[in-house]
Amino acid sequence: MARFLTTKRLIAGALAATCAGGATAGAAAATTPPAPLPPAFQHMTLVTPAVVGYPPYAYLINSSKIVGIDPDLSVALGKPLGQPVHLQVASFENSLLGLQRGTYFMVTGSDITAAREKTFDMVSYLADHYEFMTLASKPALGTSVTALCGLTISTVAADSSIPVLNADSKVCAAHHKAAITVTTFPDQGSAVLAVESGRADATTATVTNLGFVASRSPGKFRLDGPKYNYVYIGIATKKGNGVAQALAKAINVLIANGTYHKILARYGVTDDAVPRALVNPNPTVTTS
Repeated sequence: MARFLTTKRLIAGALAATCAGGATAGAAAATTPPAPLPPAFQHMTLVTPAVVGYPPYAYLINSSKIVGIDPDLSVALGKPLGQPVHLQVASFENSLLGLQRGTYFMVTGSDITAAREKTFDMVSYLADHYEFMTLASKPALGTSVTALCGLTISTVAADSSIPVLNADSKVCAAHHKAAITVTTFPDQGSAVLAVESGRADATTATVTNLGFVASRSPGKFRLDGPKYNYVYIGIATKKGNGVAQALAKAINVLIANGTYHKILARYGVTDDAVPRALVNPNPTVTTS
Protein backbone atom coordinates (compact mmCIF):
# COMPACT_ATOMS: atom_id res chain seq x y z
CA MET A 1 0.00 0.00 0.00
CA ALA A 2 2.79 2.35 0.91
CA ARG A 3 4.50 1.47 -2.38
CA PHE A 4 1.25 2.23 -4.27
CA LEU A 5 0.86 5.61 -2.58
CA THR A 6 4.47 6.45 -3.32
CA THR A 7 3.94 5.53 -6.96
CA LYS A 8 0.84 7.73 -7.08
CA ARG A 9 2.80 10.61 -5.61
CA LEU A 10 5.58 10.13 -8.19
CA ILE A 11 3.07 10.10 -11.04
CA ALA A 12 1.31 13.17 -9.67
CA GLY A 13 4.66 14.92 -9.26
CA ALA A 14 5.67 14.05 -12.78
CA LEU A 15 2.36 15.37 -14.14
CA ALA A 16 2.75 18.58 -12.16
CA ALA A 17 6.29 19.02 -13.45
CA THR A 18 5.11 18.39 -16.99
CA CYS A 19 2.32 20.95 -16.62
CA ALA A 20 4.72 23.45 -15.08
CA GLY A 21 7.19 22.84 -17.86
CA GLY A 22 4.43 23.28 -20.42
CA ALA A 23 3.36 26.52 -18.80
CA THR A 24 6.95 27.77 -18.80
CA ALA A 25 7.37 26.84 -22.45
CA GLY A 26 4.10 28.60 -23.27
CA ALA A 27 5.26 31.72 -21.44
CA ALA A 28 8.58 31.62 -23.27
CA ALA A 29 6.79 31.28 -26.60
CA ALA A 30 4.56 34.21 -25.72
CA THR A 31 7.57 36.44 -25.07
CA THR A 32 9.59 35.40 -28.11
CA PRO A 33 10.56 38.58 -30.00
CA PRO A 34 9.24 38.96 -33.55
CA ALA A 35 12.73 38.79 -35.11
CA PRO A 36 15.03 36.75 -32.85
CA LEU A 37 18.69 36.41 -33.71
CA PRO A 38 20.24 32.96 -34.21
CA PRO A 39 20.78 31.11 -30.87
CA ALA A 40 24.53 31.82 -30.85
CA PHE A 41 23.79 35.56 -30.60
CA GLN A 42 20.91 35.49 -28.14
CA HIS A 43 23.07 35.79 -25.03
CA MET A 44 25.73 38.06 -26.51
CA THR A 45 26.21 41.78 -25.94
CA LEU A 46 25.28 43.22 -29.31
CA VAL A 47 27.69 45.98 -30.36
CA THR A 48 27.52 47.96 -33.58
CA PRO A 49 29.87 50.75 -34.71
CA ALA A 50 28.66 54.32 -35.06
CA VAL A 51 30.63 55.98 -37.84
CA VAL A 52 30.23 59.54 -36.61
CA GLY A 53 31.19 62.54 -38.71
CA TYR A 54 28.89 61.43 -41.52
CA PRO A 55 25.60 63.26 -40.93
CA PRO A 56 22.76 62.51 -41.13
CA TYR A 57 23.79 58.86 -40.98
CA ALA A 58 25.71 59.27 -37.71
CA TYR A 59 27.22 62.24 -35.90
CA LEU A 60 27.86 63.69 -32.45
CA ILE A 61 26.01 66.49 -30.70
CA ASN A 62 27.13 68.09 -27.45
CA SER A 63 30.53 66.44 -28.05
CA SER A 64 29.39 63.00 -26.94
CA LYS A 65 25.78 62.15 -27.83
CA ILE A 66 25.54 59.88 -30.87
CA VAL A 67 22.60 60.66 -33.17
CA GLY A 68 21.63 60.02 -36.77
CA ILE A 69 19.70 57.62 -38.97
CA ASP A 70 22.01 54.66 -38.31
CA PRO A 71 22.33 54.89 -34.52
CA ASP A 72 18.61 55.58 -34.14
CA LEU A 73 17.74 52.62 -36.34
CA SER A 74 20.31 50.38 -34.61
CA VAL A 75 18.85 51.11 -31.18
CA ALA A 76 15.28 50.67 -32.48
CA LEU A 77 16.19 47.24 -33.88
CA GLY A 78 16.77 46.05 -30.32
CA LYS A 79 13.02 45.81 -29.72
CA PRO A 80 12.10 43.35 -32.52
CA LEU A 81 15.38 41.49 -31.97
CA GLY A 82 14.57 41.16 -28.27
CA GLN A 83 18.04 42.35 -27.22
CA PRO A 84 19.49 45.83 -26.69
CA VAL A 85 21.94 47.10 -29.29
CA HIS A 86 24.95 49.08 -28.02
CA LEU A 87 26.78 51.76 -30.03
CA GLN A 88 30.55 52.17 -30.23
CA VAL A 89 32.23 55.02 -32.11
CA ALA A 90 34.51 53.74 -34.90
CA SER A 91 35.77 54.60 -38.38
CA PHE A 92 34.11 52.89 -41.33
CA GLU A 93 37.35 51.11 -42.25
CA ASN A 94 37.74 49.67 -38.75
CA SER A 95 34.03 48.80 -38.64
CA LEU A 96 34.29 46.20 -41.40
CA LEU A 97 37.50 44.82 -39.89
CA GLY A 98 35.75 44.62 -36.52
CA LEU A 99 32.85 42.76 -38.12
CA GLN A 100 35.23 40.15 -39.50
CA ARG A 101 36.92 39.79 -36.08
CA GLY A 102 33.59 39.43 -34.29
CA THR A 103 33.82 42.74 -32.39
CA TYR A 104 30.58 43.88 -34.05
CA PHE A 105 27.55 41.81 -35.02
CA MET A 106 26.54 44.25 -37.79
CA VAL A 107 27.78 47.37 -39.57
CA THR A 108 25.27 49.94 -40.81
CA GLY A 109 25.81 52.48 -43.58
CA SER A 110 27.47 50.09 -46.06
CA ASP A 111 26.81 50.60 -49.77
CA ILE A 112 25.54 47.33 -51.21
CA THR A 113 27.79 46.25 -54.06
CA ALA A 114 28.28 42.93 -55.85
CA ALA A 115 31.81 42.74 -54.41
CA ARG A 116 30.59 43.26 -50.85
CA GLU A 117 27.85 40.66 -51.25
CA LYS A 118 30.58 38.10 -51.98
CA THR A 119 32.20 38.84 -48.61
CA PHE A 120 29.24 39.82 -46.41
CA ASP A 121 25.53 39.24 -46.15
CA MET A 122 23.90 42.63 -46.80
CA VAL A 123 20.48 43.91 -45.71
CA SER A 124 19.03 46.89 -47.62
CA TYR A 125 17.38 49.67 -45.62
CA LEU A 126 17.80 52.84 -47.74
CA ALA A 127 18.16 53.75 -51.42
CA ASP A 128 20.55 56.57 -52.29
CA HIS A 129 22.94 57.93 -54.93
CA TYR A 130 26.21 59.83 -55.02
CA GLU A 131 26.86 63.38 -56.15
CA PHE A 132 29.45 66.13 -55.65
CA MET A 133 29.46 69.25 -53.53
CA THR A 134 31.50 72.38 -54.15
CA LEU A 135 31.59 75.86 -52.68
CA ALA A 136 28.74 77.91 -54.15
CA SER A 137 31.24 80.69 -54.83
CA LYS A 138 33.13 78.48 -57.31
CA PRO A 139 32.12 77.89 -60.95
CA ALA A 140 29.55 75.13 -61.49
CA LEU A 141 30.96 71.75 -62.50
CA GLY A 142 28.27 70.61 -64.89
CA THR A 143 27.10 67.03 -65.33
CA SER A 144 29.84 65.54 -67.52
CA VAL A 145 32.41 63.11 -66.11
CA THR A 146 35.13 65.07 -67.92
CA ALA A 147 34.20 68.10 -65.79
CA LEU A 148 36.02 66.32 -62.96
CA CYS A 149 39.31 66.04 -64.87
CA GLY A 150 42.17 67.86 -63.15
CA LEU A 151 40.20 68.34 -59.92
CA THR A 152 41.03 67.15 -56.42
CA ILE A 153 38.09 65.26 -54.93
CA SER A 154 37.86 64.50 -51.22
CA THR A 155 36.08 61.42 -49.90
CA VAL A 156 36.06 59.00 -46.96
CA ALA A 157 38.73 56.28 -46.76
CA ALA A 158 37.51 52.93 -48.14
CA ASP A 159 34.37 54.56 -49.60
CA SER A 160 32.84 52.93 -52.69
CA SER A 161 33.24 56.23 -54.57
CA ILE A 162 37.01 55.67 -54.85
CA PRO A 163 36.99 52.98 -57.59
CA VAL A 164 34.39 55.04 -59.48
CA LEU A 165 36.63 58.11 -59.39
CA ASN A 166 39.64 56.04 -60.44
CA ALA A 167 37.64 54.75 -63.43
CA ASP A 168 36.58 58.32 -64.26
CA SER A 169 40.23 59.34 -64.17
CA LYS A 170 40.91 56.84 -66.97
CA VAL A 171 38.15 58.54 -68.99
CA CYS A 172 40.06 61.80 -68.47
CA ALA A 173 43.25 60.18 -69.78
CA ALA A 174 41.36 58.88 -72.84
CA HIS A 175 40.28 62.47 -73.54
CA HIS A 176 43.85 63.73 -73.01
CA LYS A 177 42.81 65.59 -69.89
CA ALA A 178 44.48 65.78 -66.47
CA ALA A 179 43.75 62.97 -64.02
CA ILE A 180 41.40 63.22 -61.05
CA THR A 181 43.23 63.41 -57.72
CA VAL A 182 41.45 61.50 -54.96
CA THR A 183 42.26 62.48 -51.39
CA THR A 184 40.79 60.47 -48.50
CA PHE A 185 39.82 61.36 -44.94
CA PRO A 186 38.60 59.38 -41.91
CA ASP A 187 35.13 60.96 -42.00
CA GLN A 188 32.93 63.10 -44.21
CA GLY A 189 33.25 66.13 -41.95
CA SER A 190 36.99 66.24 -42.68
CA ALA A 191 36.33 65.78 -46.40
CA VAL A 192 33.97 68.78 -46.36
CA LEU A 193 36.55 70.86 -44.46
CA ALA A 194 39.02 70.10 -47.25
CA VAL A 195 36.65 71.81 -49.69
CA GLU A 196 36.10 74.75 -47.36
CA SER A 197 39.86 75.24 -46.92
CA GLY A 198 40.66 74.92 -50.62
CA ARG A 199 42.58 71.63 -50.27
CA ALA A 200 39.95 69.96 -52.48
CA ASP A 201 37.82 71.29 -55.32
CA ALA A 202 34.85 69.14 -54.41
CA THR A 203 33.80 66.33 -52.13
CA THR A 204 31.66 63.36 -53.03
CA ALA A 205 29.23 61.37 -50.91
CA THR A 206 25.63 60.27 -50.89
CA VAL A 207 23.16 62.99 -51.73
CA THR A 208 21.56 62.32 -48.35
CA ASN A 209 24.76 63.33 -46.59
CA LEU A 210 25.62 66.26 -48.85
CA GLY A 211 22.08 67.62 -48.82
CA PHE A 212 22.07 67.54 -45.02
CA VAL A 213 25.43 69.34 -44.84
CA ALA A 214 24.37 71.98 -47.38
CA SER A 215 21.09 72.60 -45.55
CA ARG A 216 23.00 73.46 -42.37
CA SER A 217 24.97 76.22 -44.16
CA PRO A 218 22.49 77.88 -46.56
CA GLY A 219 24.17 79.48 -49.57
CA LYS A 220 27.63 78.13 -48.79
CA PHE A 221 27.66 74.94 -50.87
CA ARG A 222 26.28 73.72 -54.18
CA LEU A 223 25.34 70.13 -55.03
CA ASP A 224 26.86 69.70 -58.44
CA GLY A 225 28.61 67.43 -60.89
CA PRO A 226 27.56 64.10 -62.43
CA LYS A 227 25.24 61.85 -60.44
CA TYR A 228 26.44 58.29 -60.12
CA ASN A 229 26.56 55.11 -58.09
CA TYR A 230 22.87 54.66 -57.38
CA VAL A 231 23.00 52.26 -54.47
CA TYR A 232 21.15 50.56 -51.72
CA ILE A 233 22.51 51.44 -48.31
CA GLY A 234 22.71 48.31 -46.23
CA ILE A 235 23.75 46.59 -43.05
CA ALA A 236 26.73 44.27 -43.42
CA THR A 237 26.88 41.03 -41.43
CA LYS A 238 29.19 38.04 -41.46
CA LYS A 239 28.47 35.72 -44.35
CA GLY A 240 26.19 32.82 -43.56
CA ASN A 241 25.69 33.31 -39.81
CA GLY A 242 21.95 34.00 -40.05
CA VAL A 243 22.09 37.52 -38.59
CA ALA A 244 21.12 39.18 -41.88
CA GLN A 245 17.83 37.28 -42.07
CA ALA A 246 16.90 38.32 -38.52
CA LEU A 247 17.82 41.96 -39.22
CA ALA A 248 15.74 42.08 -42.41
CA LYS A 249 12.77 40.73 -40.48
CA ALA A 250 13.37 43.26 -37.68
CA ILE A 251 13.57 46.20 -40.10
CA ASN A 252 10.34 45.08 -41.76
CA VAL A 253 8.68 45.04 -38.33
CA LEU A 254 9.82 48.66 -37.87
CA ILE A 255 8.54 49.56 -41.34
CA ALA A 256 5.16 48.01 -40.55
CA ASN A 257 4.75 49.72 -37.17
CA GLY A 258 5.87 53.17 -38.42
CA THR A 259 9.09 53.44 -36.39
CA TYR A 260 11.28 53.29 -39.52
CA HIS A 261 9.51 56.21 -41.23
CA LYS A 262 9.58 58.28 -38.04
CA ILE A 263 13.36 57.90 -37.89
CA LEU A 264 13.78 58.95 -41.53
CA ALA A 265 11.43 61.90 -41.06
CA ARG A 266 13.53 63.04 -38.10
CA TYR A 267 16.44 63.63 -40.52
CA GLY A 268 14.47 64.73 -43.59
CA VAL A 269 15.32 61.65 -45.68
CA THR A 270 11.95 59.95 -46.22
CA ASP A 271 12.64 59.94 -49.99
CA ASP A 272 15.34 57.34 -49.30
CA ALA A 273 12.90 54.86 -47.74
CA VAL A 274 12.64 51.33 -49.10
CA PRO A 275 9.29 49.47 -49.06
CA ARG A 276 10.92 46.34 -47.65
CA ALA A 277 14.32 45.26 -46.33
CA LEU A 278 15.93 42.52 -48.41
CA VAL A 279 18.88 40.20 -47.85
CA ASN A 280 21.53 40.45 -50.59
CA PRO A 281 19.32 42.33 -53.09
CA ASN A 282 20.36 42.96 -56.67
CA PRO A 283 22.87 45.81 -56.16
CA THR A 284 21.81 47.48 -59.42
CA VAL A 285 19.24 50.13 -58.47
CA THR A 286 16.74 51.30 -61.08
CA THR A 287 16.96 55.10 -61.44
CA SER A 288 13.73 55.72 -63.33
